[in-house]
Formats: sequence, structure tokens, C-alpha cells
Amino acid sequence: MPRVAAMKTLLLSSLLLLVPPAEAHVRSRDNSDISAALSRAVRYHTAIRAAAMRNSIDPRLLWTIGYLESRFQPRVISPKGARGMMQFIPATGRRYGLLTPRDLHDPLLSIDAAARYVRDLNAMFGGRIDLVLAGYNAGENAVINSNYSVPPYRETRSYVARGLSVFKRISEVDILASKPIEPTITTRVVTQSRQQTLSATRPSRSIYFR
Repeated sequence: MPRVAAMKTLLLSSLLLLVPPAEAHVRSRDNSDISAALSRAVRYHTAIRAAAMRNSIDPRLLWTIGYLESRFQPRVISPKGARGMMQFIPATGRRYGLLTPRDLHDPLLSIDAAARYVRDLNAMFGGRIDLVLAGYNAGENAVINSNYSVPPYRETRSYVARGLSVFKRISEVDILASKPIEPTITTRVVTQSRQQTLSATRPSRSIYFR
């Protein structure tokens, strides 16, 4: 099993080099950088699977967000004040029980809060991965105000494109080494009645750490 895991990590490192970079991405994009991120990620695979199962979401999507947001680094703080592995701004963190800076930087609490946030976004946007990613990055109101489409922000569109690419790569390798849960992430279109129901949804997040 260790040899299989090592082979998966090596393959995924190569695949992730194909993911489009963020425009402001300050890290190098060599294999050593990606391998370091994957080594950190392994520590949290059990927590990611458990949080995803509790909230009936796809663990691959939660993993993708952790990779995009911080490369699985619990101590990071973005220039705009987002904190922790899953990069919550304090206002959104409080909505999901992250009440102090210590909570925001606790990796297990951050993963659990992100899973509940993704669950809510998934319900809002009919299970569309692109809109869930856009909502996580720019806030749900930005998606709603863009007529339930990815907002026309260069950074958000880049985030969504990279997220879809990462999701595809980890699906190919099965890096989480478990059977996928029943798919709750689909490509359904949100109905008009749902759009009307969600018109009063509050904004949540800003643009995050890269």
C-alpha cells in the first residue's frame, strides 16, 4: 500500500502541473512544491472524507478547495484577511462556528466548517461544481447577482477553471483512496423557483489566498 500511495502521489504531482496557474500565484510550480502540498494533504484525508460524509458532499471537491485555498497550510493569512487552511474571512467563519483566530487556524475545524459551507452552496446552486467553486471564492451573492452563473471577475473565473481542473486530476488518480460517495455534485441547472427563493441570500466571502 505505501508503494501504491507513493505512485499515486507522483502521478498526481505530474498531473497538477497541468492545472492553469493563478495570475498572482507566488509559489513555484515545480514538482517539489506540488509534492510538498500533497504530503501535507495526506495528513487530512481522513478528516476530509469524514466531513464530506457528514455533510453529503463529494470529498474530492473539499480536497480541491483545500488545495486551491492554501495548499493545505493551516497557518496562512491572505492579504485580505482570510485565515487558515480553508481561508475563511472572520465574518463567514463565525457563521460556521469559527469564532476566534485559533478556530480559524485549526485545520480540523476549518475542514468541517468548509464542508458545511460547501453543503449549503451545493443546495443553493443545484449541485453545479462551477457555481459552488465560484460561490466559495467570491461569495454566494456574487453568483446570484450574476444570474446564477460564474461572476465576470477575472480572479473568480481563474479560480473556477483551476478548481475544475484539480477536481478532474484527483478523480483520475483517486488520491483519497476510497470509494466516491453517492454523487451530490452534478451539473443540474437551478430552477427559476429556486432562484426566487434564494434572492435574499447574504454575501459571504471575499477573494482569497492563492
